[in-house]
This record gives sequence, structure tokens and C-alpha cells, in this order.
Amino acid sequence: MSSDLSFLDLFFEIITYMYVVTNPPTAITIMLGLTRHCTIAERLQISRQVCLVGGILLFVFAFFGKIILDDIFHISTEAFRIGGGLYLFTIGVTMILAKGSDDQQESDEGNKNPFSFVITPLATPLFVGPGVITATLVKRMALPNSIAHTLVFYGALFVLVILVYLSFFLGCKFSKYLTPPVLKVIEKLAGMLITCLAVGSILAGTKAFLQNL
Repeated sequence: MSSDLSFLDLFFEIITYMYVVTNPPTAITIMLGLTRHCTIAERLQISRQVCLVGGILLFVFAFFGKIILDDIFHISTEAFRIGGGLYLFTIGVTMILAKGSDDQQESDEGNKNPFSFVITPLATPLFVGPGVITATLVKRMALPNSIAHTLVFYGALFVLVILVYLSFFLGCKFSKYLTPPVLKVIEKLAGMLITCLAVGSILAGTKAFLQNL
């Protein structure tokens, strides 16, 4: 059991587990697809905002997740997963089926505020989505209710946010080597990734719901 580990081992176990669950490489690919008309400086600014908003959400749900979902809104984690999946599905399909000439698309997307992607879908539900929230609550409840374990847990979450930002930072820096046609392909790939994540979230929520009947 994780609580039997030393504090240092527990610290790295939480970071590793949560990093895998948050899956920054997928989020970075989607971010590059959504921001293919942005400069590197704009992508870096978006990354900072995504990690700030996502980090706040992560800590809010780590502290009050059970109260927010169960006591206030009476939303099960299964319903949260299905709802988040349906929202992501609409975004993914829209990206995949986007039509029109390149010039028209360039004009239309140029009129959009690229920072409108920060909160949704990047910060949530891609960075801090139903799966991450569920994993955070499960990890927290599995630990002894002691000050030392609490500090280790929240310290690990803080380091996690830093690691996610570093991943975004490296992805943004690497994007300067990507040509517009490649970024356009990434946009379509990002749409496919979002759609697959959405279907996975819907299926996982439905499966958990049926098992709890």
C-alpha cells in the first residue's frame, strides 16, 4: 500500500502516477493543433495560463472535490466523466470536420482569441479532467490523515504542475521547427486525439455507472 512507503518514495510515486494520468504529451499536441496560427510567445503565454488555471483547479478539487461533487452539486464521478466526454467529443469532431479554403480559415481563425482555449478545453477537461480529479481524490483518500502525508501529497501536486508546464514549454519551443502544413496536420491529429479521449471518458463513465447499479 502506498502509505507504507517512505515519504520520499511516496512523493515520487504520486508525481509519477499523476503525470501519467494528466498525459501532458497529448495535451501539448492538442494545444499546438488549437494554436497553429499563434506565435511561440503566444503559445508560451497560453501554456502559463493553462498551468495556472489547471493548477488552481487541481488544488481546489484536491481540497474540496468530494464536497463540490457530492454534497453541493450531487454529481457522481461517472456523470462527470460522461459529461466531460460529450463536451470533448463536440470539440474533436469540429476540429476534424473543419472545412473551407486555407485563406478563409486563416481569416476566420485569426479573428478568434487564441486565449479562449485556455480554460476550455486545455485547462479543463484536458489538463484537469474527470480522470485526473478522480485519481486525485482516490490518492488523497488512500493516505493516512496526518500532517506529514498531507504535506507530501500537496507538495507532489505542486511539483506536478511545474513538470506539466516544463513539458508545455519544451513543446512550444520545439514548435518553431514545425511548418504551417505540419501544424495543420497536427490540428487534425489533435481533433482525433480529443475525440478518442472523449469516447474513452464516456465509455469509462458508462461502465462505472452500470457496475454501480
